[in-house]
Amino acid sequence: MENKNFSFYTNISADDVLLELQTSVHGLDEQEVAKRLMLCGYNEIKETDVTWVTILKNQLLSPFMCIFFVIALSYLFTKQVAEAIFIFVIIFVNVVTGFYQEYRSNTAMQLLKKCLMSQVTVKRGDTEMNVSINTLVPGDIICLYAGDIIPADCRFITTESLSVDESSLTGESIAVVKTSDQLPDAVQDMYKAENIGFTGTIITEGKATAVVIATGLKTALGSIAALTNTPTAKSNLEQGSAKVMRLVLYLIGFSLLLTALFHIITHQGKINFLDLLLFSAALAITAIPEWLPMVITFCLSQGAAKLKQNNVIVKRLSAIGDLGSINVFCTDKTGTLTENSLRVEDIYSQDPDLTLLYAILSSPAQSASKESNVKGFDLALQKKMSPELTAQLESYKVIKEVPFTPQKRCCFSLVEKENSYTFITKGSPDIVLSKCSFLSPQEREAIDQWIVTEELKGNRILAIATKKAQVADQASYDVLANDEGYETIGLIGFQDPLKQTALATVKKAESLGIQIKILSGDSKHVCFTIAKQLGLEDNLENVVLGADFENSTEEQKTFLANNRSVFARVSPQQKYEIISHLQKKYSVGYMGDGINDAPALKIAHVSFAVNDAAPVAREAAEIILLRQSLSSVILGIEEGRRTIINTIKYTKMTNAPSFGHFYALSIASLFVLYPPMLPMQLLFLNLLTDLPMIAISTDTVSYEELKKPLNYDMTDIAIVILIFGFIVTICDLSIFAIFKSHFPETLQTSWFITSTLSEIVFIFLFRTKLPFFRATRPTAILVGLSVFVALTAILLPFTRLGTKVFLFSPPQWEHVPWLAGVVLLNLCIAESIKLTYYYFKGKRRQIIK
Repeated sequence: MENKNFSFYTNISADDVLLELQTSVHGLDEQEVAKRLMLCGYNEIKETDVTWVTILKNQLLSPFMCIFFVIALSYLFTKQVAEAIFIFVIIFVNVVTGFYQEYRSNTAMQLLKKCLMSQVTVKRGDTEMNVSINTLVPGDIICLYAGDIIPADCRFITTESLSVDESSLTGESIAVVKTSDQLPDAVQDMYKAENIGFTGTIITEGKATAVVIATGLKTALGSIAALTNTPTAKSNLEQGSAKVMRLVLYLIGFSLLLTALFHIITHQGKINFLDLLLFSAALAITAIPEWLPMVITFCLSQGAAKLKQNNVIVKRLSAIGDLGSINVFCTDKTGTLTENSLRVEDIYSQDPDLTLLYAILSSPAQSASKESNVKGFDLALQKKMSPELTAQLESYKVIKEVPFTPQKRCCFSLVEKENSYTFITKGSPDIVLSKCSFLSPQEREAIDQWIVTEELKGNRILAIATKKAQVADQASYDVLANDEGYETIGLIGFQDPLKQTALATVKKAESLGIQIKILSGDSKHVCFTIAKQLGLEDNLENVVLGADFENSTEEQKTFLANNRSVFARVSPQQKYEIISHLQKKYSVGYMGDGINDAPALKIAHVSFAVNDAAPVAREAAEIILLRQSLSSVILGIEEGRRTIINTIKYTKMTNAPSFGHFYALSIASLFVLYPPMLPMQLLFLNLLTDLPMIAISTDTVSYEELKKPLNYDMTDIAIVILIFGFIVTICDLSIFAIFKSHFPETLQTSWFITSTLSEIVFIFLFRTKLPFFRATRPTAILVGLSVFVALTAILLPFTRLGTKVFLFSPPQWEHVPWLAGVVLLNLCIAESIKLTYYYFKGKRRQIIK
């Protein structure tokens, strides 16, 4: 099938477009779809695939692995074959482990993304069905509704009040009104193609049927290759760890240069530059936290797997790290705090049946064609309809309609029965009642009183009004131009009960230091009633109306955003502003599900949407909830905090002792003519002590630690590494002082044993800010690996492998008290300083607050 530019289809009629594409308004049959799918390919613009080759290359070319390769080659060229092999083993273990973890994580994320594959309503063989957008082919007839992302380039066949946001392609922020009419001349510019829908643009209002004219790379979006290679944003966790790694590399480079300089000055004429080079290389490896990227990936993928088990899908893996920093969560109440299982509770009308009938007639037409998507008010109305009323619907025909939008807060319909035409409007009571000019003051007062009474019960109100009309030309009649002079038919009260878990979840959020703020389009009284039941607000005057927020100064807006918990009758733009003001002080999470929630979703630090949200909202969100519930959000935040805590634990416990050993060995090497530890011994120390530290990613976290929002605090990490690295340096130098006069093998063996045991001690010390014996129980794998490493360090010098390969010598019994004393001293000093440090840090936070 010949592919033609969109401009070809602009100036021919809809019938000619169908003829050109060899299709009809009834759609293609399945056989023809399969044939065209083979010919044209899937409707997708593939991103750059992250293959196993890419992942392996990234592992091999990481800064740390490059340094290891250089060091290994240095050992090889200097005929230190055993050391070179040992480093290659470290590289192999690191790369294989990192590759496996990242590949598994990437595969899991691809599977999760398939769960979110968007669908579109298409006509196949005159039957409407929902299909995956990647199976669309040229000639398919698709049905589009407000909130849909246009899945392929298409020519509109029919339109009703259709507007499209094309800013993703043209940069024009104002929605474009679209038509199904043929244009007089062929149009080359996208922004002038008023009868063409382009891939990736968004239906903001109205509905349409359209025929697909191009798919995949042949679409306008597909031709813009730059849009397919958008880099993935990095979380605070990844950015913080990258800073740590850069800091480590700078410190190592500077310290090694300084050490070499001192060696040259102190060992004039006696220095063996080759030995110094090899010792320095091993020393550098000891200080490098080469497992940090892998530990972060493992922590994040573990978190994603746990969240998936709880119906939470993470579109961007690194977003899990950002979850832990959330301290304000903004949401609408409907569906999150309430069941969103509406039922008709009461009707205010002289003719309740007629009110129900007109309420159904004014429901969006797409509810009829997307029966599986009927929900909310429409579903509640359908359940309330009796068989007799349902039968009456057949005698009415919907001629024109304008769907509900947050800006208008009402919808309009023109219906016909036996050549008699009726306008119907339905929506927010204040909007609908303002269009009714036949209400007496007494009637309006009675209506207002009924509304307040219902809203204080937490019930949501819809108002329905009608008027008769004279219609000369159905096709050109403008419903919006005749939206005054209505007569009130009635009001319907809907009950939307609180979720059974809502109160407990809100309490849990408060215990975790998370503020819940309600941003709703509902009335002030309804929002207040729900908020009061949840303990979020007990004063009606503190509920902020969107209009009042809009009319406030910037300073007042910041005060209201920070100090009020309930915002009623807020528009999408006002939600955006509230979140913007909150972000000046807090890390903000936001949940939205509508077309106009996209701006707020994009600006929030972490954005949430439910799986059945409008496609544009789902596209903008980073976290997708398969079950709409605040408890799922809180679970995600907890998992994010757990991930950050364990990653920070690893960063501290691997860097502090490593730098301590690094500086102690550097200083000691200035006072003896032999290496305080041999390169092979240092390399094995590094590999051995990293084993249990890797298991920290699976470690348990106390509930107390989860109570505070967390960020990757570089200042705290740097201070801890500096203080505790200094403690390790002092303890290591005490070993040097004790065994300096002994044989080199004795000093090296003693240093190896105490260094290994000290690092094991630091693992359990850094697991908690509390006394280590009061910490939560560690995981079995962490304990098992720690015991294995400790026994290996103690027993290795007594084996043939230890004496022949690593050149250790078995410790004498009289040395044991000294070795045990140094390890115990290390524990006591470090634990005392840790408790003191976190005590005063906590006091300082209280003073700042």
